[in-house]
Amino acid sequence: MTHRKCLLVVDDNEIERRLMAAALSEAFPDAEMEDASDPLEAKALCEARSYDCVLMDYDMPGMNGLMLAQALKAMHCYLPTVLMTSFGDEMLAAEALRNGVSDYIPKSRITPDSIERAVTRAIHASSQARLIDEQREDLQNFAYALAHDFKQPIRQITTFSDLVREGLAENQDEELRGHLKFLGDAAVRLARLVDVMSQYTLLNRAPTLLDIRLEDVLDDLRLTLAPYLAERGGEIVIPEQLPVILGDEALMTQVFQNLIVNGLHYNKSKSPRVELIVKQQDRGWTIAVKDNGIGIEQRFVTEIFDPLIRLHTAKEYSGTGLGLTLARKAIHAQKGTIWCESEPGKGSTFFVRAPAGVAERVRRSRPEPTAQALASSGA
Repeated sequence: MTHRKCLLVVDDNEIERRLMAAALSEAFPDAEMEDASDPLEAKALCEARSYDCVLMDYDMPGMNGLMLAQALKAMHCYLPTVLMTSFGDEMLAAEALRNGVSDYIPKSRITPDSIERAVTRAIHASSQARLIDEQREDLQNFAYALAHDFKQPIRQITTFSDLVREGLAENQDEELRGHLKFLGDAAVRLARLVDVMSQYTLLNRAPTLLDIRLEDVLDDLRLTLAPYLAERGGEIVIPEQLPVILGDEALMTQVFQNLIVNGLHYNKSKSPRVELIVKQQDRGWTIAVKDNGIGIEQRFVTEIFDPLIRLHTAKEYSGTGLGLTLARKAIHAQKGTIWCESEPGKGSTFFVRAPAGVAERVRRSRPEPTAQALASSGA
């Protein structure tokens, strides 16, 4: 059985209200029509029943159509709304759409066909918005449950690697003890990463940004990637002097791990090489991650950050197509930026722009003492 639409027209001008009702009746012969002569009456009607779409005049006393649309959206967030105006102002249309109005039509262009298209588009857009939100909520709930379930095996890895290590005699197989320590430390890092990812990626919570030593991040990565470097015959070149930046240590570690592994992975060189170059800039640092890999065509250097974008088949290079998407999201969450410069056959350079650590910014903001000040202080 086809659903019978229920439409509400809101206009303080009785003649225009009747004209609109006539156009709607021709466009939707089976629809139920109601009308209201002012915004307060419209709000009361929407509180009492549900409508498939509300069409409202912009220029009304007390509350204009845009304000009414916002008030109705606050009551029913997926209510389709169409704003009608005598002005035909494109700037007004843009503002209306930015503020949640589903569609917009100038009164001078209203015909049965045009109003049918506007109402149909509005209903479809609201239906899609509801569907997307429901799917996003389902995905977040699933991902949160998945992240929660990761924690138990991670705890078991940590606990049992500690128990085995403690069970070994002090002088018994020192190499094995080292392997067990590495396993336990890796589980701790994984647990920390799951915590942060579930907070900012799954629950959309901003991470807590603190001063982090880039040296510590890269030291951990050098240790973590040692087996992979040995397997690939690769090399990571890291500067001796590294800054303190503002960010989340777990997220920043994941970002640089992704960039470094990509540089080694998408690489046909006999000696894969990734070099980090650090440059100080106003109120922050730019860290370049430069590789001697296969490179990327210019037309793809922005698309590679989009979800599920893969430039090669799984047979050529394995991957999920999400690594750079998550890296960009992580950098943006840490108030930074990321971009790429590349050329096929000549490698790629990924640039990470990160704010300076709080202590560093305070130090740099203090004026240098003058000779007179030093003399008066007895220095």
